[in-house]
Amino acid sequence: MKEEEGYTLSSPLFEDLWSRASMRRKFSDLDMVGGWVRTEVALARAQAAVGLIPAEAATAIEETGKSHVFDMVAMRHGVTATLHQLMPFINQFRDACPDDAGQYLHWGATTQDIIDTGAMLRSREAMSMILEGLETLEAALAALCAREAETVMAGRTHGQQALPITFGFKVANWLSEIRRGRARLKAMCERVFVVSIVGAVGTSAYMGPKGTEVAQKVAADLGLGWDPVSWQAARDRLGEMLSGMILLGSSLGRIGHELAVLQKTELAEVHEPHGPEQVGSSTMPQKRNPSIAEGVLSAGLMLRAQAGLAMELMATEHERDDSRWQIDSRIVPEVFLLLDGQIGNLTYLVEGLEVDRERMRANIVAEVAGEPMMRALASFLGRHNAHDVLHECFMLAHERRIPILDVLSANESVSAHLSKEQLQSLMDPSSYLGVAVDVARNEAGRAC
Repeated sequence: MKEEEGYTLSSPLFEDLWSRASMRRKFSDLDMVGGWVRTEVALARAQAAVGLIPAEAATAIEETGKSHVFDMVAMRHGVTATLHQLMPFINQFRDACPDDAGQYLHWGATTQDIIDTGAMLRSREAMSMILEGLETLEAALAALCAREAETVMAGRTHGQQALPITFGFKVANWLSEIRRGRARLKAMCERVFVVSIVGAVGTSAYMGPKGTEVAQKVAADLGLGWDPVSWQAARDRLGEMLSGMILLGSSLGRIGHELAVLQKTELAEVHEPHGPEQVGSSTMPQKRNPSIAEGVLSAGLMLRAQAGLAMELMATEHERDDSRWQIDSRIVPEVFLLLDGQIGNLTYLVEGLEVDRERMRANIVAEVAGEPMMRALASFLGRHNAHDVLHECFMLAHERRIPILDVLSANESVSAHLSKEQLQSLMDPSSYLGVAVDVARNEAGRAC
């Protein structure tokens, strides 16, 4: 372990709490350099195809790209010495090429072309991992939604019990939101993942009239899109990608928050998985904390904190501006790592969630019958009069700590029309679920 290692998202001690190894590998320096190599090779192949460089030079560049092992330590020192992100890489690649083939490397391209295109390759592959993870999460939520479609619990507004719902209905709300988030990410992929092979200011002047054809060939080679207009200064693609991911992370954070609240001792309606070696407290052995749910919530908070910086990326000057561009290499990996880890943690939580159905039912208070009682009494008194009578009864029961059924039975306006037995029937939460069960079943039945 290096002494200087310790940044949370890449700390050997803590990194698995926030991110997954597969995504960390995708945003490693090795993978980044690999993207630069793929871009330079695709550029050489395209330029050879249109006659800008010799075919044998392109072949040599391609073979060198496959076989050369880059000296990452030397490259690190080179970046520090030159204060340039790409020149140490270009120099190593050039020197590794046989004969004079290296002289045709990076022909007509600029640093940002290679770094941006390499970043698009990496982001597209990382996005595929995000979308795959979301499918797994959706499947877990759909299974939970179907299983708990009829599990009656209190629906809450403003933190207070309001009307009865089912836990499956609540999960359907989460599932629907995640599906919309995934759809947004899928929809933006074609717009966002585009090559940048346009030269110093976006005119492809070095490659002349064949510049457009070269860029199109590079795009086809790498499986990316192409735009005839340079986007070196127009960073809305990155803004859209990051915004969509941050929005999704906020949705996941909301679910994590809800699951943490439902685990409070006073509610105890659900419990997240608890491993055999897991510890809730160093001093209180009874603690079983909602650690996973809190981690999902925390990741959502950190992702939202990146929203302003994501928009700041777009405030570039003229045809290119390094002041904002340098932020890409920090914010993009962090957003991908946090979101991917958040998806993995929430999936694990949902798949192993313990639902205490008896506790959910027992937690429901008699006051959730207020609306069904009002509806029944409205047939006799009118809707607004029924509301006023019942409001007075409920407030009296609260102030004097009297069971609401006793107060209602003693009220002449109520007892004249509704018997004690009818009132008790209206207090059955399973009799006033509306479309909750159908919504849960329908949402759970939708294919991912």
